[in-house]
Amino acid sequence: MDSTIIQPSIGDVLEALRPDELRLAPSIAYAESRPGPRGIQALAVDGGPTNQQIIDATKGFYNKNTRLVDTSAVNTGKVSQQQPNFVKTMNSYDWKDQRLTQERTNTVDNGLGIGASGKGIFDDALDQVDATKIFSTIGIGVSVDVQMFVGGAGGLGAVFDIAKREPVKGYGYATGEAGLRFAVEFNVQLLLLNQLPHELDEWIYGLKVSISPGYSLSFQVFYRPPGLTLLGYAIGAGVGVGGGATVFGGHIWHFG
Repeated sequence: MDSTIIQPSIGDVLEALRPDELRLAPSIAYAESRPGPRGIQALAVDGGPTNQQIIDATKGFYNKNTRLVDTSAVNTGKVSQQQPNFVKTMNSYDWKDQRLTQERTNTVDNGLGIGASGKGIFDDALDQVDATKIFSTIGIGVSVDVQMFVGGAGGLGAVFDIAKREPVKGYGYATGEAGLRFAVEFNVQLLLLNQLPHELDEWIYGLKVSISPGYSLSFQVFYRPPGLTLLGYAIGAGVGVGGGATVFGGHIWHFG
């Protein structure tokens, strides 16, 4: 694995984070586990995890799964640099219509090699996922300006059950990071989750950091209530993936 593509390393960035320096997304959210009509709620109001707890949980996850995260980051970075046709095709789709067409499914499958294609440009990352058995779902998408649910920045794409127990689904998430916009820039996103595609319907919160500002690589970890229950993470590469370090809140869902 050529980790020199990630400078500074993800671990270095996480170790340098201080809770008082984190930006707070305008729609930072924490949903109580009990049923109710309140929807998303402010962390401070509902007693959700603090910035320090979110940082510590993310450090712990990364330290236990360094090779998995680093491999997927390197893989995603290489795809953004070396597979311009694939990235351009992914960004050419109007994902905001939330339609999982056969063409879009085929494009993502060709990238992952989960279905009939058998080999994809994300094989390095997928090999590490298979080795750790932590996640059940893998997907490819793009970073977008999502104006639904909480609104703001997010991602849209398609996710596959790695074990092929169920059909492919579309995914979307909005994290309420107002001000981060996707326009015509090309980017690609790798998503790994520990829920099956059809189960995706969760309030989420977590931490997003820029790994290498000059290269535009981001690492984003998703948690769900109660507490800091790990849901998964995303790696974004290319123009328009955001920067800095932000605590976010929002929602993730499936479609198709």
